[in-house]
Amino acid sequence: MADQLVQRLIRQGFYVISYPEYDPERRETLAKIHVRVSKEPIHVRGPVMNPEIAVFLDVRLLRDNQEALSARKIIVNAPPSRELVTKYAGNVNGEVISINLNELRRAGTDYTAQVVNLIIDTLFNSYT
Repeated sequence: MADQLVQRLIRQGFYVISYPEYDPERRETLAKIHVRVSKEPIHVRGPVMNPEIAVFLDVRLLRDNQEALSARKIIVNAPPSRELVTKYAGNVNGEVISINLNELRRAGTDYTAQVVNLIIDTLFNSYT
């Protein structure tokens, strides 16, 4: 999914750097994917500490990623319920955007394009 996002942003004229962050001790672990996007060349390397947008494909991941919760916009795979997000993350100051991918998974639909479109739409709203 991150690769599709990066390719679309590059085609739209943005400078993009992306890299995964894995736990070196465990195989088949969850990954954090850091993506930097800019209209200017990017010279900063390393984790994104204060993201504008954070995406969580599982609402339970919110409790282990407190640094990403400072994002201005949080996209989370969850029913449209701020209470559910608060249950896992506590108070969140940013805008919470819910997307329900579970229905698409059950139907056997590839949801990657929909998530990428949502991220790009959210990002472009940040740049305008």
